[in-house]
Amino acid sequence: MKTTEEIKIPEKLIDQVIGQDEAVEIIKKAAKQRRNVLLIGEPGTGKSMIGQALAELLPKEQLVDILALPNPKDEDRPLIKTVPAGQGRKIVENARLKALTVSQDRGWLFIILLIVGMSIFSFISDWLISQEKSEILAAADRISSTLMTMLIIIMATMFYLSYKLRVGRVRVIAPKVIVDNSDKDIAPFVDATGLHEGALLGDIKHDPFQTGGLGTPAHERVVAGAIHRAHKGVLFIDEIGTLKPEMQVELLTAMQEKKYPITGRSERSAGAMVQTEPVPCDFIFVGAGNLETIQKMHPALRSRLRGYGYEVYMNSMMPDTPENRKKLARFVAQEVVKDGKIPH
Repeated sequence: MKTTEEIKIPEKLIDQVIGQDEAVEIIKKAAKQRRNVLLIGEPGTGKSMIGQALAELLPKEQLVDILALPNPKDEDRPLIKTVPAGQGRKIVENARLKALTVSQDRGWLFIILLIVGMSIFSFISDWLISQEKSEILAAADRISSTLMTMLIIIMATMFYLSYKLRVGRVRVIAPKVIVDNSDKDIAPFVDATGLHEGALLGDIKHDPFQTGGLGTPAHERVVAGAIHRAHKGVLFIDEIGTLKPEMQVELLTAMQEKKYPITGRSERSAGAMVQTEPVPCDFIFVGAGNLETIQKMHPALRSRLRGYGYEVYMNSMMPDTPENRKKLARFVAQEVVKDGKIPH
């Protein structure tokens, strides 16, 4: 064997992990049992790779799309709906197509009614003018009829444009896909390391135009957080101890309830008044860190992971054996292929 190009690389990520045999076996159990995992070890020991491998082991058929819909009873409380993965986009497209079809049908009806009305008005005007015996009065009637026709056309045009402007907002009726899994081949793996509160737990965008009918509907401003995008998949957070204590508590709540409503995170934002129905977030949590950062974890979160999951201490060394040397060579080949720029 002359180059790393000749080394065969396993297709599954779980088989590419080296030096962590015990951790690999625990991850396989965690995937079957849907248990949370806490990985403790030094940087570079394969913690994130093991998290991705866990997502690869989960079944894809459970994936769903999550939609936010307008609430006719309370616009500040958007409704939430889940559909099988790939159906979300179709529902939105069908809703928009239906709204566009209704708009076009009503537009043609308006034009037909305008033509019929103008024809009747023109016929009556011509008949009245023909009854006039005085040419001066007949000319005055023609001028009046022309001015009236122009006025009707201008008013009809303004009414039609106003109608089209209102119909242009029919898009608000269409739901919004906040979690789209239509293009996922495996269960989602979401790396939420270092995310701020809104990115982790979800947020509602600010709307500067809240009056005069110019505002964006609340359900269209809903933004799913990492916990929601990881639904039926894996949520990975490295250096978990550096996460703010209050965010760790919210994360624990989401793990326990398996659903978490989205609301505006800024008190000065218009989104602070909006709160959705609870949004599904049934994920497997994989936390990681070294001994120092793990000690800074919130006690309740650490207790939850210990009691309902696995705590794995990563190996930082591996025995010097011929088999492990082959694994190291394979690891180098994996990194070369992953980088795509380093020559073999």
